[in-house]
Amino acid sequence: MTSTATKTPTYRYSYTIGNQATPPAHGFSGPVSVACAGNGLLYVMCSYYEYQPAWKFVAKCNMDEEYLGAFGSYGAGDGQFTWPNTVAVDRTGLVYVSDEWLQRISVFDGDGQFIKKLEQQGASDGEWDRPAGIIFDADDNMLMVDSLNSRVQKLTRDGEFISKFGEFGAGEGQFNTPWGINLDRDGNIYVADWRNDRIQKFDPEGRFLQQFGGPGDGEGGLRRPSGVAVDSQGYVYVSDWGHDIVQVFDPQGGYVTRFIGDCHGYSKWAVARMASDPEGMSKERAVVRDFTIERVFFQPTTVRVDDQDRILVVDTGRHRIQIYERVPE
Repeated sequence: MTSTATKTPTYRYSYTIGNQATPPAHGFSGPVSVACAGNGLLYVMCSYYEYQPAWKFVAKCNMDEEYLGAFGSYGAGDGQFTWPNTVAVDRTGLVYVSDEWLQRISVFDGDGQFIKKLEQQGASDGEWDRPAGIIFDADDNMLMVDSLNSRVQKLTRDGEFISKFGEFGAGEGQFNTPWGINLDRDGNIYVADWRNDRIQKFDPEGRFLQQFGGPGDGEGGLRRPSGVAVDSQGYVYVSDWGHDIVQVFDPQGGYVTRFIGDCHGYSKWAVARMASDPEGMSKERAVVRDFTIERVFFQPTTVRVDDQDRILVVDTGRHRIQIYERVPE
């Protein structure tokens, strides 16, 4: 069972992975999602600017910032992406990528070899319109945010319909352009309800339980939340895309704190990049008067918690992942 927190946690920034680059260089370009595949392995979905076709790929690396390759490219063919949203990994190690524009889920093996695609556009059971967040439950079924149909569907790994919940609206259990999704250790489902500016929590059967946040600019107020994650103690982390922050809520829905971005120093890949052209980098940095942008988030799209309770923030506009840890009590 998910434990109940007894003391308000504090957090510290740990380090950053990534810098702006496209394959074969080591880096990310507009990362929008990350999947934690266990043992520190990461798959990072890169897709930000529609006018930059080279920026559509999945980077494979690990928490030690070892670059393990990349796969996928821009296009509409098998194994290609046009408007990819989320990357997720099932229990067998297969990698799934949702593509809102192509209306499909592409499936790859762990090395990035294309296996199959799931394509069922529509509004009937087992069909979707702009698939967004995806995650796998304890039974290895896929929970998909069916964004423009204002619902969540539960499907088998092969895309066969099991169940659904949600409808358009602003009431409990209703959605307006939902986006991110995640689970806690009890199998409860958390959905980032984008245009309703909130996170909704449901039990494993899709029954509404609780709301986190709501429209606003103060503490706990959200503006276009795009991602959500839950740690082992039940604390909820929300990528508050519109405010360029990550907000933290306790299990009862109370506001705890926020991260604004704390990147100090450089990632391993950034150090290597600067070493390759020290004169050019020195000239570029000499004209900068305010280095705040090197530290803070810009449009954080996804947040994930790995099996060690490390918090990974996909800092989309800065082409990196910032990592935080909870300070031991």
